[in-house]
Amino acid sequence: KHGSPLFVVDHDKLRENYRLFKEHLPTVQAYYAVKANSNQEIIKTLFEEGASFDVASYNEFMQVYEYIKYFEEKDKDFYIWDRIIFSNTIKDVPTLKKIKKYKPLVTYDNTDELVKIAEHCDTAGLVLRLKVPNTGSQVELSSKFGAEPSEAAELIKQAFDSGMVVEGLSFHVGSQCTNFDNYTNALQIAGEVFSNARQKGYPLKIVDIGGGFAVPYNVDVPEFEKLAGIINTECERLFPEDVEFI
Repeated sequence: KHGSPLFVVDHDKLRENYRLFKEHLPTVQAYYAVKANSNQEIIKTLFEEGASFDVASYNEFMQVYEYIKYFEEKDKDFYIWDRIIFSNTIKDVPTLKKIKKYKPLVTYDNTDELVKIAEHCDTAGLVLRLKVPNTGSQVELSSKFGAEPSEAAELIKQAFDSGMVVEGLSFHVGSQCTNFDNYTNALQIAGEVFSNARQKGYPLKIVDIGGGFAVPYNVDVPEFEKLAGIINTECERLFPEDVEFI
């Protein structure tokens, strides 16, 4: 009927996966990474479910903006601040200029990016991306993104010294991660950086635990429910009660 090739999206499965995530990680706000599949109907379904969004470009941002453009101005501003993160650690200048009016949440992992953001989008809230172990993940991202934990304190200080505000930390353990130690190690690293920053008077409040949750392509993939239990325990053990996990 439709010809070949044919791509089918099961929206009931999308809803089921989102609700599974919320059930087992109730204190973590789920951000859909639009780059995973930018089909507008997928974004629409997850928006209606209550998802937040991780965008890597201005075009992806506008795909989400489609559903909030008729909000009251204050509600729209709050949604963009509270429910969207620009997670690409390298942003082009035109994008920064376009999003400046929205006071966005953006990531950085080096001094050059910090200087660029301060110059072209000084309204932004910052999230420092940390390099963490990616052992055993199908796609290792730490070779491309993330500041060394030993550099974190200085990068946080530089941001506040420049008049910017670091809202929190982020990391990514790598895509299709079946090694749960990656999560415990990453949370341990983030916990130490977070605690050190708070002790120095920097009011960090967000921890972005990234993605990498393994899809059960076969029986050898560990269950998400088991991983969620580990994440819940470690988040409670390593961070103060007022932290917002995303």
